[in-house]
Amino acid sequence: MERETELSELAPQQQKSAPYSVASAIAPVYPDSNTQSRERPNSRWYLGIDFASSGLSATLLDRACSQLYPIYWEASQAEGSEKVASFRITQAAVLAETAPGIPGSPVTIKSVGFRQLALPAGEFLLQNFKLPLKVGIPYQREAAGMYEPLLQWSPLQAFSIALPLQGVRALLATLNPRKQGQKFGGLGEVLDSAPRAIFAGLPVSHLICRASGLTAPTLDAALLDLQGVILGTPAGWSDAYRFNLREAVLGASLVASASQIFVVEDAIATLIAAVTPVNNATKVQPWAGDSAQGPQEAAPLTVNASSFSGGTLILNAGAATVELALVELPSNLEDLTRADFTCHSFAFGGDAFDQDIICQLLAKNETWGMSIDLPRPGHPDLPSRYQLQQRLQGSAFGLQLLEAARHIKVILQHQKSFAFDIDQQLWDVKRKDLESLVLVPFVQQLNRELNALLSRAGMSPAGINQAICAGGMGAWPAISRWLRQKLPNAIVVQDHELEVDRDIFDIHNSALNSNSQSTNFSGKIGLVACGLASLPLYPQILDLSQQQYSDFFLLWELMQVLGGETLSFQEILQLLESQGVNTRTCEPRILRILEGKLPGGVVPAEEDFMLLGEESRQNPDWEAILAEPLFFEDVSRGYRLNVEHASVVREYLGKLANSSQQKLLEPLTIAWDVRTDIYR
Repeated sequence: MERETELSELAPQQQKSAPYSVASAIAPVYPDSNTQSRERPNSRWYLGIDFASSGLSATLLDRACSQLYPIYWEASQAEGSEKVASFRITQAAVLAETAPGIPGSPVTIKSVGFRQLALPAGEFLLQNFKLPLKVGIPYQREAAGMYEPLLQWSPLQAFSIALPLQGVRALLATLNPRKQGQKFGGLGEVLDSAPRAIFAGLPVSHLICRASGLTAPTLDAALLDLQGVILGTPAGWSDAYRFNLREAVLGASLVASASQIFVVEDAIATLIAAVTPVNNATKVQPWAGDSAQGPQEAAPLTVNASSFSGGTLILNAGAATVELALVELPSNLEDLTRADFTCHSFAFGGDAFDQDIICQLLAKNETWGMSIDLPRPGHPDLPSRYQLQQRLQGSAFGLQLLEAARHIKVILQHQKSFAFDIDQQLWDVKRKDLESLVLVPFVQQLNRELNALLSRAGMSPAGINQAICAGGMGAWPAISRWLRQKLPNAIVVQDHELEVDRDIFDIHNSALNSNSQSTNFSGKIGLVACGLASLPLYPQILDLSQQQYSDFFLLWELMQVLGGETLSFQEILQLLESQGVNTRTCEPRILRILEGKLPGGVVPAEEDFMLLGEESRQNPDWEAILAEPLFFEDVSRGYRLNVEHASVVREYLGKLANSSQQKLLEPLTIAWDVRTDIYR
């Protein structure tokens, strides 16, 4: 057992403890395993996809018998060689300038899914597809023009937001049997003429997806008959992010309609994975002839079974954010709804932690030529962090520091110091310095975020019975120690203790050990992906209002029904009702729009402007939209539309709609069998 990190501010306290197993408390009752054939023709297949900052993982659900099948990918190898497989695809793309050394030269994607460090001149590595997708929706301001907005990757290099979206589509295409072994093209035929968005076919043929517990033919049949795809999102991220995710799924042809694509908060998916008693009671079947595994008899696979009840904290600390949620779990989990959750996203994660290591330990007196202050340790300070990241990515030395910080974060959990050199400059980093200068400020700020969330939810620390920790940062011993002190009555469970990781991986190991041709598996089963795939078992948890009515649609409808006449809020709701909008489920969002808060992604959030190139920050469409209010408010009488300005907003929304596959300005149908009476 590894020794926990010592923190003077978070000194370990004596704990009354007893062995605890997430799965041992209750024994769920399952249908007779003889009826649970994985070949059954009437099964309903759902795919959960965790699009994390570091990579993509997926799990398949057979809803007819409540069985989960984690997806893994095999890389094509020479005949007879060891097969390499992973439960996660790296979220990375190599981008190449078509004219290296010439500022503003077009950029193309050279490869996707590989994290290469040594790159020739004119090529660079994009490692985070997730963050750009929340900024806005790619669109063409002029016919046959570039796709905007442009992202500032380094001081000298910017490229279209369409590139990371295209990278996501290429990764998702590995889950489509019809696209395996093919080159994957661009965002649409129109891109071929876009002068700064050149897309060669993307090499995805080297990755073949398989599923734990399914033969290859059965998996292919399931993936070609998906009833739905469920994706995760950080809490409070814009409709633009959800829209872009759906656009990528449709582009990869995983399903035919945007109504089959569902989005739920990452923290909620983490909880679903932890508390859902999903049983894979059939034996692991013989694998297809081209599979790495042979026949294997295995014990029944219990993914999760838990006695969790009452006050529950979920903490999922990833590379981009820390996702928090509080919920009072009912005795019957089928009574759980979206309204029971209070969610919050703290915009600080593993990537920001790496930056703090650089600023506080490796280059403390370096200003990086920034025009704004360096970020404070433990604080989001997003504009400063975006600019710092661009500076680091703009030089070989900065990229080496980022790589060193990633290693330091891991190594100093296990040893007291770490010495290394970059370009003949030597560093000797101490664990105690990492704790006091980087880790403690992070935990202190996280404590403030949790206090605010507890206040919002009307819950007390003593009322929390269990805390579930997931994500890379959530595995730090200091996090669990802080939570045990903060929540005196709570059992703290980290994701490696959950059955979803342990049991499935044990079956893989036993199967592999019995086979003469071995496969080298890396990584672990994705907890969030299992939770996302399990969402159809608890359909009431889906936010139906957000699923059916995007903020873009509500904005469009308000401009359609309102004119120059001032109307009360109730009169406006009646007009929307006459158009078929169920306003009872979305009144707060309608009111926010009328009060002047445009939907996230119509114009980028203020803190995200630093992600963009200078040209995009001065986008004339956005400047025109922000020049005047869209609605005028009369406190005593109500609201009226700025009719002349509405034509500007309509034209812009039309450009977004014309550049996408989805119907941006129409509601989605509810392709989900759920009790709708609970939303009335």
